[in-house]
Amino acid sequence: MKKYFILQILFLCCIVNMVSAQTEKFRSGIFLHHSTGGCIWGPNDSATGVPEEMENYNAANGYTGENAVSMTELWWPDGDNEWVTWDNIFHNLDTANDIRSILQNNKIVVIKSCFPSSDIDTSGSPADTLNPGNKTVFNYKWHWRNIINIMAAHPENFFAIWTNAPLIANATDTGSAELSHQFCTWAKDTLAAGLDPAVSSFPPNVYVFDFFHKLADSAGMLAAQYASDEWDSHPNATATELVAPQFVHEIFDAAIAYENLVGVQERTSQAPGSFRL
Repeated sequence: MKKYFILQILFLCCIVNMVSAQTEKFRSGIFLHHSTGGCIWGPNDSATGVPEEMENYNAANGYTGENAVSMTELWWPDGDNEWVTWDNIFHNLDTANDIRSILQNNKIVVIKSCFPSSDIDTSGSPADTLNPGNKTVFNYKWHWRNIINIMAAHPENFFAIWTNAPLIANATDTGSAELSHQFCTWAKDTLAAGLDPAVSSFPPNVYVFDFFHKLADSAGMLAAQYASDEWDSHPNATATELVAPQFVHEIFDAAIAYENLVGVQERTSQAPGSFRL
């Protein structure tokens, strides 16, 4: 009886190890961005950047080999990268920017829009969707819901989506800044929290990186200490030093949590219900 029990345990351990070895790794990916994202990637005249912070992250967690995190960056898509453009891209409606090969070749995909998306006109209404390019809070929410639903249909990928980049005071007004604050607050505190009635349960393979509120002041504008100058909304070196470490920690922590979730699901679905020798 004792021998039979030991054999059962050994057999179970072998199966668990086999399944664990097959678990997908969500440790590498690509950051798709334009100029604002390039500033955060760094070094942007700062002492650090995303590559340096990934090295620190791997060292702090003892990640080496296939367990090490890594990411490349690419200026993409061609043209603008506003939310209507991303919506079209994820629905394969933008022939100039086909994202399918990017999804196939990268486990993690990070997307963002640049600061023009913070130039919001009004709160808007359902009629705005008849003109998808209208820069209203209603349309932005509609685009994000569409994008998130497509991302949810790709569990083989992990996605991070950035909220808007705030604008300097000389490039916006209090009304637009407040609307951008409202939209980005909804994205992180309502949508990502699974409280949006139109999306309900937020997909586990998507993470909202609230870039806006990392650099915005209380008025919803890019804080002066993070701006290139009073006429330029690009993040400066101080912003890079603040955000680059958060980029790495938040996104890779979330991606590895998803990796672990996928691994648990695989082990649960593949483990046999009984053993016989």
